[in-house]
Amino acid sequence: MSPPFTIEQVLARADALPALPQIVSRILEMLGDDEVNVESISTHIVNDPAVVGHILAAANAGALGAGGRVDSVPQAILLLGISRVRDITLATAIIDRFKSVLPFNAQHLWLHSVGVAICAQDLARTAGLDVNAAYTAGLLHDIGQLLLVVFNPDAYARVLQARGARDTDIVPIERELIGVDHAHVGGELARLWKLPEAVADAIAGHHVSDQNEPENELADVVHIAEVLSHALDLGGSEDSRVPELSNLSCARMDIDWERLGEHFPRIEARFANARITLGF
Repeated sequence: MSPPFTIEQVLARADALPALPQIVSRILEMLGDDEVNVESISTHIVNDPAVVGHILAAANAGALGAGGRVDSVPQAILLLGISRVRDITLATAIIDRFKSVLPFNAQHLWLHSVGVAICAQDLARTAGLDVNAAYTAGLLHDIGQLLLVVFNPDAYARVLQARGARDTDIVPIERELIGVDHAHVGGELARLWKLPEAVADAIAGHHVSDQNEPENELADVVHIAEVLSHALDLGGSEDSRVPELSNLSCARMDIDWERLGEHFPRIEARFANARITLGF
C-alpha cells in the first residue's frame, strides 16, 4: 500500500486534468454581473457546439406548447432565461470536458453533482444567498475525486472498495488510505482554477460535521444539498448511502423541513428536466 500523500503532492498532478473550459471561465466571470445581457452571453455560447445543442434542445422542449421552433441562441436565452442558460452552459461544458477522466462510468458522479447543484440552488434561494455560486459549488463539489483518481488510481480503487465494505462516509477512508480527502483537494483545485473564493470554500467544507465548521455559508448549503440529493435519490449509484446530516448546519441555515418538503416536487422536476437536457 502506498504511504499517505500530502495535498502538495496531489495538486502537483492537477495538470493531468483537462483545463477548465474557457466558456466556463467566462460564464463564471459573468456571475453577479447585473449588466450581463443576452448578446454578451450569446457571443460566448455560440463557440461551443455541445452547449448550443443542449440549450436549443431545452428551449425547444419548452416551446412545444407554443407551437414554435427555437433555432437561435438569443431566442433560446429569451425563452429559458439567463439563469437557466447559465446552469445548462456550466453543466454541459464541465461534464463534456471531464466525462472521460475517470477509469469507470462517470454518469452516476455527474448525475449526483447535478442533483446537488439543483438542491443547493433551491436552498440558497430560500436563504437569500447567491444562487449562481450555489449551483457552481454544488456542480463541482466532488471535483476533488477526479484529481485523486488521476493522482493514484490504485489507491482510489481501494478507497471505493473500503467504502463499500464498511458502508461509511468516504472522507475518513480517503484520509486513511491516501492522506487527503476529496473535499480538501477539490477546494484547492478550485483555487488553482481561480474560481470565486466562496465557491472554493464551499467545495472544501461540504463534508462538514458538528465538530467541523465550514468557512462560509455556501458550505452549509452544499452539505445539506448533498444529503438532500441522496435522500431524494437524485442520480447517485444504487448502493449510495445518505450522508450524516450536520445539525449545526441545519441550525445555521434555519432549515424548516416541513416548508422545504414543499419544494421537493419542484426540485425533482428540475432534475428530471436536467437529465433530458444533458442527455443522461
